[in-house]
Amino acid sequence: MAEPAVFSCAARLEEVERLAAHLRRCGTALHVDDGAMIDLELALVEAANNVVLHGYAGRGDGAIAMAVDRVGDMLVIELRDRGMPIPAGAFTAHHSAALSAESGRGLAIMRACV
Repeated sequence: MAEPAVFSCAARLEEVERLAAHLRRCGTALHVDDGAMIDLELALVEAANNVVLHGYAGRGDGAIAMAVDRVGDMLVIELRDRGMPIPAGAFTAHHSAALSAESGRGLAIMRACV
């Protein structure tokens, strides 16, 4: 792809599937391995759900834009939103949540997938 494929949707949980479907289309067009696509889709869904639930506090009044591009042998996925930013250090902090926890596992899932 010469230019990153950009897709936008409303910041609502029911719209996250549209982001995932667009990522699958991009993955197919870019010949990404099926196993890698499963991991990438899970990471995307976790990240987009966090944007909706935490960045916009579930209000549904914002938007999420996703850019997908291939850089060498990597697929780069970028989410853009105008919600509250993730706390500094959240991506580098290593803390675990109980397997039975209702929340708090998203960042660990994203790390494991990518």
